[in-house]
Amino acid sequence: MGPIPSFPCINSSLVSLLDFSYNHHSGHIPSGLGACSKLKFFRAGFNSLSGPLPNDMYNVTGLEEISLPSNHLSGPISSDIVNLTKLINLELYRNELGGKLPVDIGKLSKLKYILLDGNSLRGSLPPTLVNCTNLTKLILRFNFLEGDISTFNFSSLHQLTIIDLGFNNFSGNLPVSLYSYKSLIAIRLAANRLEGQILSEVLQLKFLFFLSISNNRLTNITGTIKILMRCQTLSIVHLGGNFPHEALPSDDNVSGYDGFQNLRSLSTLSQCQLTGQLPIWLSKLKKLEALDPGFNRITGSIPSWLSTLPRLFRLDLSNNLISGEFPKELCALPALVSNKGSSRQQ
Repeated sequence: MGPIPSFPCINSSLVSLLDFSYNHHSGHIPSGLGACSKLKFFRAGFNSLSGPLPNDMYNVTGLEEISLPSNHLSGPISSDIVNLTKLINLELYRNELGGKLPVDIGKLSKLKYILLDGNSLRGSLPPTLVNCTNLTKLILRFNFLEGDISTFNFSSLHQLTIIDLGFNNFSGNLPVSLYSYKSLIAIRLAANRLEGQILSEVLQLKFLFFLSISNNRLTNITGTIKILMRCQTLSIVHLGGNFPHEALPSDDNVSGYDGFQNLRSLSTLSQCQLTGQLPIWLSKLKKLEALDPGFNRITGSIPSWLSTLPRLFRLDLSNNLISGEFPKELCALPALVSNKGSSRQQ
């Protein structure tokens, strides 16, 4: 309870770890951190700390980790952070930080993790970010970042496994340079203002597991499905809020493909105003667990072949133009039937 106590480095310069995480600390981070000349790890996440990041923190040049998530910290990230050339982990997510990303952030070439989601950061991605060639996670969702993302050259960030720029104000086309990351397993670009189409270059991502590009301004759902079907590792795909008034790709459109064999969730396809009927090629997706084509203009009846999907446990067909009877076969979906029958008490 209460504020963080004065830093013990004043009496000992040999402290390498300060961890105040998961307590009930409040108030500003006290001054004195600059006296911790041997400090490598500073952690105080999941408290109620407020105020700016302490300026003397940027004098601790041996810092390798700053982990202060889930507080109420505010103000900008000072450009002096580039003094911390040994920094590997920057975790400041779920705070109230504002301003722009430091223009010379690329000087922090050892950074592996940038987790700044859930703040109020503004401006564009600084061009020097491409010099952070050791980055494996870049998570900036839920900010107010902007700019034409197609002009940013991601191709030098070869170590990236997760890139999350969702829920910002980025515009432009999906950047071709994004597909040069051979190690990417997750891409989230949802809820921006991106346009155009997904490109076949995405097939270069041999380990892509998660893709969320929902709520943008993308077009050509048939081409998108035909390309993504061939991404053999894809398990979760979110496409909703794009492709306005286009038709769901039919069996004829995707004939010759036997893809999506590892797909578990096609959620969402919602809020696209898609037309047509549920295509039977969906019945081939035997690992599918969740299907959400709600809030469209899908017609016809609920197909009984949905009951052949052994793992399906979530199906949202709400707010469509579906008619006809509910197929009794769906009541026997294996994922909806309990293995434990009720027993009568003796």
